[in-house]
Amino acid sequence: MSDYFSLVEGGGADIDCRRLEGGLAAVASNVDLYAPQAERYANTILQRFVYAETDRCSPKATSIALGILKALGRQTSGASAVASQQAIGGLLELARTYYVPCDSADTTPYVSDICSDALTCIANAMLLHPECRSRVAEHQCLDNIAKILGATNGDLTVEFLCARCLLLALGTKEAAQYCVEQHGLQNVLAQTAQAALNADGLTSAANSRFTPQQVLAEVLKAALSLCTYSLQWIHDTEPESDSSFPQERAIEFAALLDVSLRVLCNSPLEAHHLSSAAKQAVGIAMDFSTNSSAEIRELWLPGMATLQNVDAIYDLLKGIVSHTTSESSETSSCTDNVISEYQDELTPLALVLTRLATEHPDARQRLFLAIYPEGTIDYSELPENRPGLSAKLVRLMKIPHGGMLPGAIGDLLLALLGHDIKQFIMAVGYGNAAGYMVARNIAIPSDIIEQVKQQDDESASVDPITGRYWDQEGIDRELASMTDEEKEREAERLFVLFERLNKTGVIKVENPIRAA
Repeated sequence: MSDYFSLVEGGGADIDCRRLEGGLAAVASNVDLYAPQAERYANTILQRFVYAETDRCSPKATSIALGILKALGRQTSGASAVASQQAIGGLLELARTYYVPCDSADTTPYVSDICSDALTCIANAMLLHPECRSRVAEHQCLDNIAKILGATNGDLTVEFLCARCLLLALGTKEAAQYCVEQHGLQNVLAQTAQAALNADGLTSAANSRFTPQQVLAEVLKAALSLCTYSLQWIHDTEPESDSSFPQERAIEFAALLDVSLRVLCNSPLEAHHLSSAAKQAVGIAMDFSTNSSAEIRELWLPGMATLQNVDAIYDLLKGIVSHTTSESSETSSCTDNVISEYQDELTPLALVLTRLATEHPDARQRLFLAIYPEGTIDYSELPENRPGLSAKLVRLMKIPHGGMLPGAIGDLLLALLGHDIKQFIMAVGYGNAAGYMVARNIAIPSDIIEQVKQQDDESASVDPITGRYWDQEGIDRELASMTDEEKEREAERLFVLFERLNKTGVIKVENPIRAA
């Protein structure tokens, strides 16, 4: 039997439907043979099945044709044909026309495949030809995707593909504004994510290409993109607002915060990493302040279980930190590991906890007791050698070239100490805090040496440089063991260090060696 392209190129204007189906099946069984001329054959399919109904004689023929187009579209040349405005618009119209919800009584064979294959063609074109994403962001295209997603009822394949198309198309604040104002897309995405979360752990339908976990992650990726660009649009119109959603706007997106917190509370670490869905959920949660409306505050700190979300996010941070950071005080063993694998997961978790500790006293107290279980800071050990999580956080804070992570950890520890710089220096030691303080442009108070030597019940005082009790006997022993030449070298080193710190503005105190 002749293949489809031979039939249509042979000049057959009115080909029998059975012959068309047979010719298409012949192409589909050997589609790789047509890859060298993918653009030519893709255009033939588009002309006769998408732009017009010339060969759309049956759902079977249309389904096979789109399956061929999907295969050809994996080639760069084939995708270029699909990336045109006409092709994208036509495929979305076809997808919407043939979409049948999975709970529909319509069981016509091949119909459901037409919608999913059309969406797959569009997603592949956007991946291979990023310039066509702006074409999908046209209002009519967004309308069709939003309406298809809003009509799904557990159809995992269509939900995933709609979310993928939205993720790639939502690249401007204008597109986000349109989707929010015209379709309430934030609520559609929240409902879809909640359905996938409820289905998590169940086996996917036999005809689905994706699991509930994959759908949940993809939908939340699209939701995070929507939040990011919506915030840009909101801050353009309300420049006085901070990095989170203003109170009135936050309510509009409350459903996304709700499902994101549910994900964080129900997504244990996977091989010591955040799940794909949890990575997106913590990014969404960062956009909401507990100081917002009563509705948002109730989502963050619900009823009798006020701090369940705080505990869940802390447990995720603790699990990763405990795995990545050894009990040893040596930072070199964990530095490369953290930067390459975990920085992008730990940083947003730390930032969310910092916001909670800053905005809510009960959250700050809960986190302080979790990180310092005794309720007080143990000054008998160096900060980086203390038992528990606090020492590991201090070691992460001083990782060189650690990107945003050291700053985020420093912000968290400072928030736990009520943003008291002197208490912060005593808790972590100025030697450990120096890099963080320079990065945050925090100057050491000129009277720190005297004021932070606070006495405990045993009249021991804390060395602000090390963050540990003064050990005068140990200092005397160390000095006694040094030769005069070694003492002179150490004095010169300290002189140069104090001069450099004064010149850079980190401290403004008289050099004690010069004063002596």
